[in-house]
Amino acid sequence: MLGPSGCGKTTTLRMIAGFETPTSGAIRLEGVDVSRVPPHKRNVNTVFQHYALFPHMSVWDNVAYGPRSMKKDKAEVKRRVDEILEIVRLTDFAKRKPGQLSGGQQQRVALARALVNYPSALLLDEPLGALDLKLRQVMQFELKRIQREVGITFIYVTHDQEEALTMSDRIAVMNAGNVEQIGSPTDIYDSPSTVFVASFIGQANLWPGRQNRMDGQLAELSVLGTTLRARPGDTAIEAGGQATLMVRPERVQVSVEPPAGNLASVPATVRDVVFQGPVIRLSLAAPDDSTVLAHVGPEQKLPMLRPGDQVYVGWEPEASLVLPAADIPTTEDLEEMLDDS
Repeated sequence: MLGPSGCGKTTTLRMIAGFETPTSGAIRLEGVDVSRVPPHKRNVNTVFQHYALFPHMSVWDNVAYGPRSMKKDKAEVKRRVDEILEIVRLTDFAKRKPGQLSGGQQQRVALARALVNYPSALLLDEPLGALDLKLRQVMQFELKRIQREVGITFIYVTHDQEEALTMSDRIAVMNAGNVEQIGSPTDIYDSPSTVFVASFIGQANLWPGRQNRMDGQLAELSVLGTTLRARPGDTAIEAGGQATLMVRPERVQVSVEPPAGNLASVPATVRDVVFQGPVIRLSLAAPDDSTVLAHVGPEQKLPMLRPGDQVYVGWEPEASLVLPAADIPTTEDLEEMLDDS
């Protein structure tokens, strides 16, 4: 579950865990409605940012706490604990206390403790938030590996778009208490259903325009002071209706000559050039003064560009998408959402 602060992610997670009661609807766990079942009788466990490990217990005893509290016999407790410690790669640390572990290792102990009772679903509320960037990136792949090995559903709350795209099989993008879209990371990124989803996931060029007609499998729009073709979105827009055109910056090609072939082509003026290693980020002005963002890789052979240079921007029509008309968030709006998160 992905979205800005206050959109309802944690509240939804708390309803699944049983700490909040929904006013309507149902929460089905393995096909059974558990919306009125108390938390301790739901077969779910939660991992929070603060792991709340028992500091006086060893790693092994921390993990064993769950099956022991369920009155499992000693052999079953040992089997479960040894098995889950092997999966989270902490077998060699079983006798250590939490204070002798790194942040990533403590996080894996918390995971092992939550998984050892074989819950139907594991709920994770921004569990990597307390880790530094490099360790977060390592733990993202560790969590994916652990999920594959144990085969238990993970429901993961985050406001970090990159984290969601890296880890998820399905993403629910939330906004103001509503789910705007559910889909695979590829679907969410390449085919967002709303302007909010397009702007919240990664960077996107979003331009208001008017849809003129359907031209075969593509829609024809008046946008950026010219006529362009694009993939129609899921929402049908009548001829003459207001629409929004979306193009991801990495799909924009920049050239000093008009692009050949079927590429959409718009003249533009360079506003800003930022070198960032693998890519050069360009901010350009279209004829109607709209901003065009382009991420240019080393494969695009360009002369040294400076503010004020005249160029052309282009993209394959299939690389652009028609979305319903909506207020387009400014850069300041997006920064504020992320700061709040």
